Amino acid sequence: MKFYITLIALFTISYSFAQKSTLQIPPSEVVELDYPNYDYYKATLKKKGSGEIDVAVISKKENRQIKGFGLGLGEVAVFVEAENKLVLSNASDKAISIDIHITLAEKPSAERNQSISFTLRNTSAKSIPLIIPTVMNPNLSPMSNSGVDLRIGQEILFKAKGRRYVLLTVDESIKEGDVLDVAKILKAKKKELGL
Repeated sequence: MKFYITLIALFTISYSFAQKSTLQIPPSEVVELDYPNYDYYKATLKKKGSGEIDVAVISKKENRQIKGFGLGLGEVAVFVEAENKLVLSNASDKAISIDIHITLAEKPSAERNQSISFTLRNTSAKSIPLIIPTVMNPNLSPMSNSGVDLRIGQEILFKAKGRRYVLLTVDESIKEGDVLDVAKILKAKKKELGL
């Protein structure tokens, strides 16, 4: 049985533009973070210790997932709109600590109707760290899926030998609900680039 903890950050006397905290998520619990005074914010997340946290951005109005991924090792950034909330789930049998740094961010100018919802699938046995500028930096866990809602023209990057490369650019060839095999695309892109 999952328990839900909702944290609402309300700022009464002064509006803080950056918040840092460490949160311990008990086993089988879900934490919902909501910052109603921020139109658009960046949540930088860094997990401590072993175990995995499921990270999701959920529409407050429709209660549906907009984007999500599993957070293993490393640090990731997730961008969240005011109409959504950040949800962190611990499905493991032990408590997991996570550092959270919230900062205001500039909202992208692209119109919402130019976005496509699709899934990034990691079919490999290794984590695949990605960079989605102004959206999030997911670390795709082995054999996992990550739902995204990205605007047309958005680049998805990967790092190799200390440099960033474009894995793919979202365009009309990606249809609503598509599932992209990131491991396969990454292998082909590395071959193409001679990496």
